[in-house]
Amino acid sequence: MSLYDLKIKRLALLLLPTHYRRPLIAAFAQSMVQGVNIVYGNFMRWRQDKQYRLSHNGQVCHLRAVLNDTFDPVERRILVEDEWSASLQGQRILQREQERFILIPTRITGTAFILNRRGFGGVNGYDFWVTVPISLRGQVNENRLNAIVDTYKLASKRWTINYK
Repeated sequence: MSLYDLKIKRLALLLLPTHYRRPLIAAFAQSMVQGVNIVYGNFMRWRQDKQYRLSHNGQVCHLRAVLNDTFDPVERRILVEDEWSASLQGQRILQREQERFILIPTRITGTAFILNRRGFGGVNGYDFWVTVPISLRGQVNENRLNAIVDTYKLASKRWTINYK
């Protein structure tokens, strides 16, 4: 029983005229208010859910927060990585125009690497990865994870689940 339950029942009693404030009539008035109390509780849960959804969007930080709030609230180990940063494996190459070294993926993957990324959708066809720790593999419902990510991501973005 929440604090609001006590207040609405007390309000129902206080709104009765004084000569009707007897135990039987008071119990009847409080039972009539119980339906309103249930509807109000459902409305407040719906309102909190909608406020949470409106305060989070498809940005990486918000998507990571939603996934960690849902599936790993204590340790918060779920990451959202874009394809570019997740594919870098530590190989260095000199970029002559800017005279600096950049990282490129190793050739072990067997995929082509495009140094000029303008106009290409990425190496493997995904825009970002949701990296879930291997220890959460059995605990995370993948259908629910798919639904949450699809709710918050942009419509044009492609993604996949990556277990590490």
